[in-house]
Amino acid sequence: MALVRWRPRNDSFFLDPFFARFDELFRDWPAEDTSTRSWHPALDLEEEKERLVARLELPGVDPKQVEINLQGDMLTVRGERKDERESKEGTVLKREQVYGSFQRSVQLPYRVQADQVKAEYKNGVMTILLPKAEEYVGRQIQVEVK
Repeated sequence: MALVRWRPRNDSFFLDPFFARFDELFRDWPAEDTSTRSWHPALDLEEEKERLVARLELPGVDPKQVEINLQGDMLTVRGERKDERESKEGTVLKREQVYGSFQRSVQLPYRVQADQVKAEYKNGVMTILLPKAEEYVGRQIQVEVK
């Protein structure tokens, strides 16, 4: 009989079916109550030539209830998505939507002109326009020829 070296990495196939069954076993577990949990909307921060643009996905959030603060180079957006379903009857079989308060903060890479920051809300997306402070925008210097 030949000796064969045991390599745990190669023998993990014995355990894979066991662990793969966990998803199947708990897929239909009773729905978790997400109505009071905090959530974190997706946030994108892009740099354009003269401004920064922050976009947050806020579907189902009343834009009038969103608070935007800028303190130094820290942008903070907070608010709440409320569960406004008309019917509370019946049994929830699956719940993936999260309701409750949220807060997102991001440190900006540049100082911005705080008095010129604007926010727009369209189709569930909050867009915050943050004009860069003049020292970060730069300017082109004309060369004088004498």
